[in-house]
Amino acid sequence: MDKYNIVMPQEVKDIIKQIEAAGFEAFAVGGCVRDCILGRTPQDWDITTSALPSQIKEIFARTIDTGIQHGTVTVMIGKTGYEITTYRIDGEYKDCRHPENVEFSSDLKDDLKRRDFTINAMAYNDSTGLVDEFDGINDLNKGIIRCVGDAKERFTEDALRMMRAIRFSAQLGFDIEENTYNAISKLSPSISHVSMERIQVELVKTLLSDNPGYVMRFYETGLFKYVLPDIGRVLGGRYSRNALTMLKFSKKQPVFRYAALLNTLEPENVRKTLRELKLDNYTVEHVTKLVANSKVTIEENEPALREAVHQYGRELIQMMFEHEEAIIATKEEITGIKLAGKKKHLIVLRTMYDEITKRGDCICIKDLDITGNDLMEYGLKGPEIGKTLNELLGVVIENPRLNDKATLIALIEHLN
Repeated sequence: MDKYNIVMPQEVKDIIKQIEAAGFEAFAVGGCVRDCILGRTPQDWDITTSALPSQIKEIFARTIDTGIQHGTVTVMIGKTGYEITTYRIDGEYKDCRHPENVEFSSDLKDDLKRRDFTINAMAYNDSTGLVDEFDGINDLNKGIIRCVGDAKERFTEDALRMMRAIRFSAQLGFDIEENTYNAISKLSPSISHVSMERIQVELVKTLLSDNPGYVMRFYETGLFKYVLPDIGRVLGGRYSRNALTMLKFSKKQPVFRYAALLNTLEPENVRKTLRELKLDNYTVEHVTKLVANSKVTIEENEPALREAVHQYGRELIQMMFEHEEAIIATKEEITGIKLAGKKKHLIVLRTMYDEITKRGDCICIKDLDITGNDLMEYGLKGPEIGKTLNELLGVVIENPRLNDKATLIALIEHLN
């Protein structure tokens, strides 16, 4: 363990030692080094080396060609894969995302200087220690996101780096260095070259960070103007404070954070924006429903709550409670007025819901103590069966004690 407290997993140490034993250099590089220095647990470990992909394949018995044209080979240790990439110099970027070609190098500095930010351009191994050619340690200590070299060049090479700068600032609570920030503002139109799937990944990581309000930087730099205009209008409009405050009070889950960000939009615009982001159907539908139902008031009685659970479903009704809690907290912070009545109402509904669930009250047709087959035996046919089941459900939602087969059959005679 060195003074930066970089402790590599044994598998990573072994991989580096094997490469060194074959006469090459190898280092852990990028985010894993940064996270160790910050006292965080890295999600994965990337290794960079002076060895060519073909040489790596000779050193290790089990390898996968995951990106061999760009110098990357995955070495399998047990069931875990470790990406090993040859030092490289990127060729010309013509699409604002990917180099046209790469040139392999034997110099670690060549590899580090092509990386996005100084805090991601550090390398480490146990024999050499920390390699920090671009003063990443200093920027970590100062809490700064700074591009390696010229910011305009880095963002011209890969436009997604502009969103990554903001995402890292949110995740780490860092400021963006002035030249880097200004370069984002100047080059923001080029974000339109990036796929919406990649944009969504950076956006949701920002929203799920400890600083979701940093999403405002996407608007301030002009990035949303070109790819997500509806979100841009939220953050640039009169309800921006509402959205930013509500993000702070929402659960750290995509559905809740997106619902908080978009809560002031009309449901159809919410759905449109989420579709533009290429989000999965579950997220699109649940966020849209949360926003659409955010003004719904459920009366404080069990039949009304059972009806609401029937209408919205068990999962969504609980999400609606969570969303409403964030709305109340937001209103309290913005107005400075305590909303004791609304808080009490929500507590009553949640308590009531728990009691209804614990008792196993009937809230949908499949909970009825009678089936369509029972009604067929009784003599009902076709559409009559569905109509009768729905009518019986309405009766049982009003009074769950009537959910008994004999009682329900007796009730059929009295249904209109």
